[in-house]
Amino acid sequence: MKTNRLFITVMMAAIFSCGNMLAQNAQAPNQKKKLTPEQRQEMQINRMQKSLMLDDETAAKFAPLYKEYLEALKACRTEMKQEKPQQRKAERTDAEIKKQLEERLAKQKKVVETKQTYLAKFEKILNARQLEKLFAAPRHNKHMQAGPCAPQCTKKPMRGNGCPLQHQPGECYPR
Repeated sequence: MKTNRLFITVMMAAIFSCGNMLAQNAQAPNQKKKLTPEQRQEMQINRMQKSLMLDDETAAKFAPLYKEYLEALKACRTEMKQEKPQQRKAERTDAEIKKQLEERLAKQKKVVETKQTYLAKFEKILNARQLEKLFAAPRHNKHMQAGPCAPQCTKKPMRGNGCPLQHQPGECYPR
């Protein structure tokens, strides 16, 4: 009787320890790999090529130009982020506030000028619909793409308006 209990206890301990080991191994593949900025950029280029439905010849012309465009935008945006440490809002003078606003607008103007420059270059390769897709505002949040606003939504609606998110038809952002 004692040997049966001892045997059952040892078997249960072995089963539980194996179960823990298997559970830990199952979690490892689900962890996302950290991508380098170059890999992320390549993925973005490939995603845009698929989205624009480019043939091989056009894709070969598009990829280096789009990569150059992304780097130019990145340079503009890093300039925008490199602002001086701000003083408290109450401590700033009117002249400082005006100067900061002018600097911010100049940096935004540079982004717009960059986009206009590359629009002229992309016009030689792409048609008007593809240009519209290319220069549309990027959607970083997957949930923003769901609902009747985006036809690729396949989720079951949570509300009566046909959208799985908590927003009204026509709105493209979750509440």
